[in-house]
Amino acid sequence: FEHPISQLADQPNMQPGELKAYFDANPEILRQGLNGLCDALGDTTAAANLGFAQTAGVPESTVQDAIENVQAQVTAAIVGSIPSGSINGDKLAQDVRNRFSAIESAATTEASARASADSNLQSQINTLTATKCEIYTGTYVGNTNPANTGTQNIALGFRPKAVIIMRNGFISNTDLHQGYYRPSGGIALDGFSWIGCTITDTGFTVLQTYGDYNQTTQIDAINLNMENVTYAYIAFK
Repeated sequence: FEHPISQLADQPNMQPGELKAYFDANPEILRQGLNGLCDALGDTTAAANLGFAQTAGVPESTVQDAIENVQAQVTAAIVGSIPSGSINGDKLAQDVRNRFSAIESAATTEASARASADSNLQSQINTLTATKCEIYTGTYVGNTNPANTGTQNIALGFRPKAVIIMRNGFISNTDLHQGYYRPSGGIALDGFSWIGCTITDTGFTVLQTYGDYNQTTQIDAINLNMENVTYAYIAFK
């Protein structure tokens, strides 16, 4: 394989698309190899490339040549005394029958191995598909006056597993009527939503509210929908 997973760093410094491509590379190589094998075995020239152990009665080195040799021997027989359709396994030499049995057994084994490999590959693909996480990023602008309470629905088109939000910049003295600055943001998980952000079937809802706007020592506030303020988010699907 060109991209062994064991050679990745514990924390790969890769973009999401690069990491997904890295994980997809080895199954793709295996898929192409198996498809190539199937195509080769199904080709009309395959028998000419399959080895055959020579026998006293059939001194050939490929399955194709062995079959043609046996056909020539049958044709050379006294056809007039052999009724049509009467040639069966009992008419062939034991070593020829053994070779045909060996070929049949090898074909059965190969088919079983191919089916098992296909099943394992599909299982790996299903596992990767079930466990992968898609990441969506975006921004929105708040629409509620800082001193009021209001919500805004952010539409994503799906129900996210988690959402991380961070305000662009800091909540300033002008915003809070307080003498300090602080960032504003948070995280919500599906089934364990934070009060400022709630997961919905189509995205998430953000809240702007103040508990006591007139205190001079403390303001209990949720600042995720402040008017004209830009917020960035990461949503996990």
